[in-house]
Amino acid sequence: MGDRSGQDDGCTVTMNKGDQITSLLPVLVATACIVVIVAGMKAAAPLLSNIFLAWLLAYSISPLPHWLMRKRVPAALAVLLTLLIVVVGGLAIASLFGLSVSGLIQKLPTYQARLTEVFESLKNFPLIGNIDVEKIKSLDIISPARLVGYAGAVLGGIGGILGNTLLIIFLVAILLFEFVGTKEGSQESSETKSSLITRFQDASRDVKMYVAITGATGLMQAIVNTILLAVLGVDFPITWGVLFFFFNFIPAFGFLLALIPPLIIAFLESGWKIALAVGIGYWVFNFVGDNIIKPRFMKKGLDISILTIILSLLFWSWVLGSIGAILAIPLTLAIKNLVTQYASEVHPS
Repeated sequence: MGDRSGQDDGCTVTMNKGDQITSLLPVLVATACIVVIVAGMKAAAPLLSNIFLAWLLAYSISPLPHWLMRKRVPAALAVLLTLLIVVVGGLAIASLFGLSVSGLIQKLPTYQARLTEVFESLKNFPLIGNIDVEKIKSLDIISPARLVGYAGAVLGGIGGILGNTLLIIFLVAILLFEFVGTKEGSQESSETKSSLITRFQDASRDVKMYVAITGATGLMQAIVNTILLAVLGVDFPITWGVLFFFFNFIPAFGFLLALIPPLIIAFLESGWKIALAVGIGYWVFNFVGDNIIKPRFMKKGLDISILTIILSLLFWSWVLGSIGAILAIPLTLAIKNLVTQYASEVHPS
């Protein structure tokens, strides 16, 4: 009897361990799938960056054909007019932006020389003059040569994106047709509702609203900032205007990232007074856009913490490169909504 009891206890322990392994198996499989998917995305980052950037732009532009259709413009004509604006405007902006970036790259040595003069003049200040700067190795990362090298690398990456302008415009056109088509067709056919693009749209409606409103306000702010920089005589205003539009999609940090480059250029070229005017102008326009215009259209704020924003920026920048920082928040929100939608379908309340 004692032996049989011992055998039963051993079987029970073995079965418990087996149940634990079985319960962990779905988690392990899901983790392995996520690792494989992330590795594949990182390997295909150049292609995925273009696709996701086109998705972001298409979402930003999608309110235009819907607005035209509400004005009783036929759907096909509304989409064609939107595509005409996208193609003509996109090529024009890309051409001007490309020329501006090219000129900026050529002028980087001039900025390096001026930055070196500024660094040397700082040594004459009483508080800094008594410090042996040569012995502080950590300051090497902010040396003029390093800063100019970082700027050249970033501008080179932007130039690579410009090389895919036609591909991005083509993808935007396809996505616009799909967005408008699925919205019209979903009211007539139940089959369309099962399509992947419609499922993705249903799961990211608030993301679409966020992208559309952020894109519209960012476009207005970018135009006003470009005019401000041109009036103040800051070099390459189109470059800083376009960068502001894209950095505007980065909550909390995007404004600073968009402000620092033109602020430095204004200081190096024209002195602190023009730089101060640039900073004040940017701040005023950003305050109006974020605190007056946006709240009138976006009733609900982002349900996302600062920690999540930082982790999203780090993760998507690592996966997709520099463009990942711009796409981080929309992608994170879309994936969050997709997971929530899937969970509600699997375990309906």
